[in-house]
Amino acid sequence: MRKAILVLLALASILCLGSMPAMCTEKTITDMEGRTVTVSEPIERVVTAGETKVPCIMAALGVGDMIVGTGGATPKTSGIITTTPGFLIPAINNVTNLGRTYEFNVEGAAALKPNLIIFEADCAGQGDSINNNRQLIEKLELFNKSFPLAVLKNGACANPPSPDNIYREIEILGWLFDKQAKAKEIVDFLKEEVELVKQRTDGIKEEEKPKVLFGNLQAWSSTSKGSLMLITPDYDCATLYPGITKIKNAYPGQTRVSMSAEQLLNLDPDVIILLYNKQEWKAEDIRNETEYKAIQEMKAIKNKRVYSTGQLELYRSEAGLEFPIEMLIEAKAAYPDRFKDINVGEQLAKHYKALYGLTDEQAKDLKKCMLLDWMDEEGF
Repeated sequence: MRKAILVLLALASILCLGSMPAMCTEKTITDMEGRTVTVSEPIERVVTAGETKVPCIMAALGVGDMIVGTGGATPKTSGIITTTPGFLIPAINNVTNLGRTYEFNVEGAAALKPNLIIFEADCAGQGDSINNNRQLIEKLELFNKSFPLAVLKNGACANPPSPDNIYREIEILGWLFDKQAKAKEIVDFLKEEVELVKQRTDGIKEEEKPKVLFGNLQAWSSTSKGSLMLITPDYDCATLYPGITKIKNAYPGQTRVSMSAEQLLNLDPDVIILLYNKQEWKAEDIRNETEYKAIQEMKAIKNKRVYSTGQLELYRSEAGLEFPIEMLIEAKAAYPDRFKDINVGEQLAKHYKALYGLTDEQAKDLKKCMLLDWMDEEGF
C-alpha cells in the first residue's frame, strides 16, 4: 500500500511538472475588500458583476475574450450597442447577462463554471448601493467552493472619491492575468491625463469658480410630473472629483432632486453639464425644444454654455476608463480659457487608441456610440 501511494504521488508530481503544470499553479491576492483570494491558473472563464469598468480594463489588458458572463455591462437599446465594453468586446453582447448589482443572478453565474468572478462595487449615487454591494458579496461567498471571488471598488468607494481606487483595480487585474507591465502602462497613461486637468485647474480661487449644474433632462419622460431636470449633487456620478476639476456645484444639496422650471431659474447656473438620459439629444435641444422653453432664459442656456458627458454616466458608472476625459469635459466647460488649446474630442480619440488599440475609424464610431461626437462637431 505504501509503495502504491508513493507511485501515485510520483505520477502526480510528474503531471504537475510536465504535461499539466497550469492545473497545479495557484496565486493568492488580497482584494479591495481586504479578503484573501486564491485562484488557480490558467484563468480562462471569467464572470464580471457590478459596473462596467472591469470589462474595459480586461479589454485594455487584452483578456476581454475570457468573459463568459456579465452583469451590468451590456444593456442594449433596440439592438444597438450602448456601452463601451459592448463596443470593445463584441462577443460580450452575446454572453449571459446576469443582471445588475441588486438583481445579479448568482446561481446563473455558478452555472457558467467560471474560474473567477470579479465584482466591482460602486458606492456613488443615491439609494442602498452600499447595502446592495454587501448583500451580493455575501451571496457570492456562499458559492466559494464553486469559484473564487475577487471584490474591487471603483473611484466612488473612497472618501472622498479618488482615481487611486481605479489605479488599484487595474493593478490587481494586471497581476491576476499576468499583465503587470501592461497594467502599469495603462495606469501611467491615465495618471498623465488626470495630471493635465490638475495642472490647469491649480490655483483657482473660490470666487473664480462658476456655478455648474449637473443633471438629466426629464421633460421627455411621462413620469417627470412637471420636472424638467433631475439634478445630481457632489460625489454622485459625474460629480465625483470636484477636488480635481475645481468645480462648484450650483446645487448645494446632498441628494438627487427633480426640479421644475421655477427651481432651475432660481439656481440660474453659469454652466450646465447634461448626463445621459436614454435619449439621443444634443446640447442645442435644450435651447430649441419647446419642452424647455420655460428655462431658455437661464444664463447658461442663453450664453450657450451647455455641454454633455454623453453616456459616460450610463447606469451610474464611469463607463470604461474614460474618467479623465469626463474630468476634462467638465473642467473645460467651467474654465474654457484655461483649456483653450485642448481639443477634448481629439484627446478622447488619442485616449481610445492608446488604451484600447482602436483605429481612427473605430475611435470615431465609439464616440458616436457614447454620444460624444458632439465635441468633434463643435470643435470642443
